[in-house]
Amino acid sequence: MAKSASQPRASARDFSCHGLQDPIFILCMARSGSTLLRFILDAHPEVACPPETNLPALCAQLAVVWSLIEGAPLSATRGGTPPVVPPTAIAGIRRTLDEMLRPYLARRGKRLLCDKSLCTAEYASLLADVYPAARFISLYRHPMDVIASGMEACPWGLNGHGFDQYIVGSPGNSVCALARYWLDNASLIATVEAQYPDRCHRVRYEDLAEAPEQVADGIFRFVGVAAEPGITGRCFTAERERFGPADYKIWHTSQVTASSVGRGQYIPVGLIPPPVLERINELLSQLGYVRVNETWGTADAPSTLHITLDRSQAPTPPTTAPANNDQGEAPRLLAERLRAGLDQANAAFTSRWVPYSLERFTLVSRRHQTAHAAQWLVDLAAGTVTFNMVTMPSAADADGAADTDSAVLGADDESTTDGGPEWSVIGTPEMWTAVLRGQVNLSVAMRKCDLRYCDYEEPGNPGAPDADVRIDMMAALLGLTAWDQTEPPMSPARAKRSRSPRGQPARPARNIRMNSPVGEAALTRSAGLLLFVPAHASYRKYNLACRRRHAGQRRSHLWYFWSRYAR
Repeated sequence: MAKSASQPRASARDFSCHGLQDPIFILCMARSGSTLLRFILDAHPEVACPPETNLPALCAQLAVVWSLIEGAPLSATRGGTPPVVPPTAIAGIRRTLDEMLRPYLARRGKRLLCDKSLCTAEYASLLADVYPAARFISLYRHPMDVIASGMEACPWGLNGHGFDQYIVGSPGNSVCALARYWLDNASLIATVEAQYPDRCHRVRYEDLAEAPEQVADGIFRFVGVAAEPGITGRCFTAERERFGPADYKIWHTSQVTASSVGRGQYIPVGLIPPPVLERINELLSQLGYVRVNETWGTADAPSTLHITLDRSQAPTPPTTAPANNDQGEAPRLLAERLRAGLDQANAAFTSRWVPYSLERFTLVSRRHQTAHAAQWLVDLAAGTVTFNMVTMPSAADADGAADTDSAVLGADDESTTDGGPEWSVIGTPEMWTAVLRGQVNLSVAMRKCDLRYCDYEEPGNPGAPDADVRIDMMAALLGLTAWDQTEPPMSPARAKRSRSPRGQPARPARNIRMNSPVGEAALTRSAGLLLFVPAHASYRKYNLACRRRHAGQRRSHLWYFWSRYAR
């Protein structure tokens, strides 16, 4: 918006008689921790931060009406902020807002207003004209955690929170819709920071959750109020206003924790289009976050979402070894199941699963955003299961090697063999425990990516691994399968569908694979589950790749996909 250099100074003189201090505006998006930040600010004796008022959008609407009355140029977009707002309109908007805000601040007994509305960044230039001394708190959260939180908040379909227009552009792909939502809003907030660098204060949700007192002190210094030690313990009280939009979980929260940090590890990266992911990673680097690449959601993922930490606000996470009970029952249960499965893995068992029984694979138990993981390296051919406590490198030291302490189950130390695993399954200790105890079905856990399959095959390998069989073999080894899988029964109707139009038997089950710029990627379903792979792929890409092949071959692939998994 075009602005005169004299306008802000004139506005400041005109409004000095009102006695209201220019407010603070939080630049945020949905599911980014803005309600927690509002609670902390509102708990300060000098700051009032009500629920979402949509005050910035009201300013824009008043600017449109006032400009229309004054005969000033309007925006080419219906309802958009006019390109130039007349000084009389700026003064009128300020008087109108002051008449609303003065009684509210008097009723709350506070002197400084902080507004938390999701649309604020869009109207930052207008707000800077109306309030020449206004300051902005820019709040960010890692996009994968925003995606996970958005899907949790809308379990029956994305709606509200500003998501609607994005799901229209990505029907059937909520991950892509939320990724584009984060990219648009984070880019807009970053633009405001670049436009008003001296009036913005950056806050990352991860820092706020891990070190709330230090981050709160930095915010209070920025807005010019006194520090309030222990404020994060007093913010969850009945004094907080409950009306208006807010995070639905905040009303049953009693303390600030970092338990939700890193929850986006289960989000399949392959559902985000590469162009969108590339732009997201560029912005993540600017914001000091770890980039989303082929290691996301795997056992090799960094132990923190931060690339750089503000040492004055957030301490470095401890790197000492975890307590023995950090993993709960998962290590004991997995060790018992693997030991029992290894004892029963005779020649018949091994031959049944050839060639997959000749591969090495790992089962990994790791909590979100922790540096320590329990790992079992299974080698059925050698008859060994090697247990490792692995310390994963942080995001800043991702190039370093992980430290391990090993112990072998079922063989002496010299019986272990060299070489890495061909594939892996990773999950939290709680999920492993629930699956092993029969509280959660294995297929359900993998469909929801609470347990994630990761393929470590070389990109140039022409063979397509049958992930279905690998998962079945793992289930049999862990004692999760009660029926014989040597010759799975097939109904006559299913057998008829499994034959080609010429009456020939269908080819053996194989995963759908394709070539991509980052290597081979796979998209497969096992009992309806979406399997994790360290690559960027989607069925849309697979479909596009098939178009370049023979039409009959493409129809065969699609028929197999539909007949085996979609019916």
